[in-house]
Amino acid sequence: MIELRDWQLSYEVMNSLYHKVDQSHCLVQLAVPLERANTFRYLQAVQAGISNGKPFIAKGIWLDGTLIGKIELSRYDSMDAELDIVIAKEYCSKGYGRQAVALLEQMVRENGWCRSIYAYVDTANIPAGKMLAACGFEIGRFFSADVMVPYEGTYAIKTARGCEMRKIFEENSR
Repeated sequence: MIELRDWQLSYEVMNSLYHKVDQSHCLVQLAVPLERANTFRYLQAVQAGISNGKPFIAKGIWLDGTLIGKIELSRYDSMDAELDIVIAKEYCSKGYGRQAVALLEQMVRENGWCRSIYAYVDTANIPAGKMLAACGFEIGRFFSADVMVPYEGTYAIKTARGCEMRKIFEENSR
């Protein structure tokens, strides 16, 4: 059974986690090793609970005392939130992502933090789409977007194809 814990992490711990993550099917990819300045800004946002002026929740995903991933929500003025989750590749496709999403959803539903959660998934990331569907997310629109991806020590632009998945909470469930 996994648990979500507040982020009390350092650059080194974040970098170590991202070394274990397969980002090949992530719409947003980070160069590893992580850039120090951006990672410190991220950790400050986690501590403050605000990222780019928006409410923000980030939790570490822990299994038996081992950090296996992170999960976060960024909330917009509309009270919709955007989900991001990464899990170390050796722990993927074992149900831990589904458990983490369920725990985070329970937390935000209990305090009315948001009214819906959206996730943007690369269409090539079949396991992520299946995991979100198992969590009750519905398929929304499909899209194409040019994104920057790490490439040979710099960045390149690639066209990513994705699917918006969403879960809207019932009003009377809050």
